[in-house]
Amino acid sequence: MAALLSSHVARKRWRRLNLLFLSLLPFLAIFHLVMWFCFTRTLFRPETGSSKRIGYLVGLEDRQGPLEALEPKTGFTLLKPQGMAQAAQVPVVIFGDSFGARLGRACSLQWHEPVGIIPVYWSHKNGLSQIKAWLKDDWFRTHGVKTIVIERVECEWLDAFSDEGDSTLNIPLQQELTGDLPAMYEKAPVWTFANNGNFKVVFCNFAYLFSPTAWNMTDTCVVSLNKKLFNCSYGKLLLFYKGDITRGVYNQKSLPRVDQALQHLQEVSDQCRQQGLKFYLIVPPNKSYLYYDWVIHPFYPYSGMLETLQARATPNGYVDLKKPFHQKLEEGFQDLYYPDDLHWNFPAAEFAAEELTKAGAGPTP
Repeated sequence: MAALLSSHVARKRWRRLNLLFLSLLPFLAIFHLVMWFCFTRTLFRPETGSSKRIGYLVGLEDRQGPLEALEPKTGFTLLKPQGMAQAAQVPVVIFGDSFGARLGRACSLQWHEPVGIIPVYWSHKNGLSQIKAWLKDDWFRTHGVKTIVIERVECEWLDAFSDEGDSTLNIPLQQELTGDLPAMYEKAPVWTFANNGNFKVVFCNFAYLFSPTAWNMTDTCVVSLNKKLFNCSYGKLLLFYKGDITRGVYNQKSLPRVDQALQHLQEVSDQCRQQGLKFYLIVPPNKSYLYYDWVIHPFYPYSGMLETLQARATPNGYVDLKKPFHQKLEEGFQDLYYPDDLHWNFPAAEFAAEELTKAGAGPTP
């Protein structure tokens, strides 16, 4: 009798819990919708170079004026792989990914000569090995290439250079230029609504709003600045990706990998010089460290990776951007980077081209 009574009480308790949970579902749904549409609004900005580029901000978009991000439509010659395959001469070649094309346009404008862009698929863990293999190809010498520039963003630089990668994944340069890539190199479809799934979860939205690190649940972070550095209503807010402060950081643990990366860098530099090519390395700074001096209560330690590169890699072609970019910000320059995206604006690419020019990268004789 006691067992039956206990079982009945247990079922009644579970029934109440189920009813409570079901009654909360509408409130949770409303809460999630408010979070999504009001606090993490998706920003589409076709005027900044790509209608598919999106970002997240705590607040609503009411930009006071167009960002200084408009890229030139004419006046430069940027050669993508297919164009390079047909070109008689390509004075400058930039190996890059998402930053490289904008840098190539800026260099083309400043130097008034064609600049070729070759995308490197670093994610396949053979980027450095592939570049070395391409440098051994006679294509560069026969097409009048005088300058080689490698671009790799700060948070990815150490991973990209500390390991040469799997050379069995390398493909001939001619195959890259003609677009005849094997299946492993096929690009994934571009996401037009890529939020990594994080903001579709109620608890992640909640975490994003009330914690700068979002309790390690998302890849984005919003911090407040003590100075307006973006020409918009949220000009004192900065969004960057969590990977900015976890990958490629210079500390005691990273020292062996830094030494290995610098060795590989020297090998590439020497290989270029042996072929009569000028070589330069450009590392776009992470926003999390570039804007560090203006972040109110930074919750993460500072990384001296770029200072280390400047001290140890300059003889091998490294061109520092941290100091000149920081100087521009100190002078009050706005919109050096996008406030809601990983990438720099076109003006930043122009400043990078100026630094390359000062270093002797161009124009070629």
